[in-house]
Amino acid sequence: MAYTHEIVSLTVRSRITVDPHIRFRRFDEEGVIVDQKKSEALVINDVATRLLELADGERTLADCAAVIAAEFDADESAIEADLVRFATELVDAGVAQAS
Repeated sequence: MAYTHEIVSLTVRSRITVDPHIRFRRFDEEGVIVDQKKSEALVINDVATRLLELADGERTLADCAAVIAAEFDADESAIEADLVRFATELVDAGVAQAS
């Protein structure tokens, strides 16, 4: 990912949404993000794909982690840490917006 935005600091209380110029689609167990402005595509794993599906601006990252932990039968605190890190990368890259 090419970093084009100011680095942000997210927490489990943060909310994100997919930026309007980004197109996103799930294919089986992975997702594809297409940045139309940059003509770039990025393939992401199943957990990251699920985060983007849940990222509606209403749910916090903690809310998303609870859903993902239940669906993947994983430790919620580990999922929270991963989601905060990944969400920060998405916002920094301009793929998502934080609120």
